[in-house]
Amino acid sequence: MRNRFYFDELYAVLISVTHELLSKVAQFFDEWIIGGSVKLTHGSTEIFGRALRMVQTGNLQTYAFFFVLGVAVVLFFVLK
Repeated sequence: MRNRFYFDELYAVLISVTHELLSKVAQFFDEWIIGGSVKLTHGSTEIFGRALRMVQTGNLQTYAFFFVLGVAVVLFFVLK
């Protein structure tokens, strides 16, 4: 009775362990799940933009070439 059956100490330990575990789970989720998806989206957008930048030349002959190439690819898959 003098130490109240150590309820305060037990409560403090349980709360600290639960709080630490929950914080580590939240940190993992934030760094790897949320952060990873943001980095993946950023990386794929950057790569797609760089590829598009190489295609956008401003040269009409290049655009005509890519158009004919696209039509040939579509016809290849349709007629195959």
